Amino acid sequence: MTRTREAEVACPRCTAVSNRVHSTYGRRLADTPVGDRPVLIELTVRRLYCENVRYPRRTFAEQVKGLTVRYGRRTPAARRVLEAVAVTLGGRAGSRLAAVLHTRVSRTTLLRTVMALPDPDWTVPKVLGVDDLATRRGQH
Repeated sequence: MTRTREAEVACPRCTAVSNRVHSTYGRRLADTPVGDRPVLIELTVRRLYCENVRYPRRTFAEQVKGLTVRYGRRTPAARRVLEAVAVTLGGRAGSRLAAVLHTRVSRTTLLRTVMALPDPDWTVPKVLGVDDLATRRGQH
């Protein structure tokens, strides 16, 4: 079981610094495997009071930069590996490759991972062609 060492944490919305602990809870994060062994990080997370009285949010959970994201069950490194597998192979084939990489994941999770990725940047075409064979007879 691991925990953070910072005494004060900033609220993610209003950036007010707080050290008043509301409660703690455990998180389990899957990380990239080491050798043939899967890695599971057990983290104790604090829930703190927000010191900003003008802000409606009363409590917030601390996040470890580079390790946790809100509602995430995987580290960013493990998520990047799964994103690469999901984009390359997709559902069932990606699930089989992830099993070889010692990461158990379902095909639907891989498809949701692809759907959650932002769209790639694209440029506006300079020339647009029209296919003459695609129009119906008599319609222009």
